[in-house]
Amino acid sequence: MSTNILLIFALLSTISVVLANVANFKKCDEVSMCDISEVRIEPCSNPKKCLLKKGATSTISIDFTPKFSSDKMLTGLFWASDAGDVPFPDLEEADACKFTSCPLEAEKQNRLDYSLVLGKKLPNGIFEIKWKIWNKDNAPENCCFIAKIELRK
Repeated sequence: MSTNILLIFALLSTISVVLANVANFKKCDEVSMCDISEVRIEPCSNPKKCLLKKGATSTISIDFTPKFSSDKMLTGLFWASDAGDVPFPDLEEADACKFTSCPLEAEKQNRLDYSLVLGKKLPNGIFEIKWKIWNKDNAPENCCFIAKIELRK
């Protein structure tokens, strides 16, 4: 009987660790031709606002299904500020095919994985980040979401 309880506890612990990395996200205001099923940020213990430490490595994984096909994809990370989107210098218009399977096929689920070391000079604070994946030859064909993060030392 105690073995069963230990197995159940181990299973629940594993599930909670896996789910802890799933971040809350919302669709961007602009039209997105994509269904985003899940966003995982590592580390992320609070899905409403992932706490990320400057100087540490963070990883983001995005499960998405585009409604378009393309073999030339770009991706970018932005701070979604009230004054407008501010591009993240290291990932402004990067070749998305380095982080996901290309060519992208319409209605086929895909995953983008990206890791980076967060610079120590980034400001502390709570930010809404915007992630976009778009067709290099037709920018309105895009996937876009917004998530909330907190940067600290």
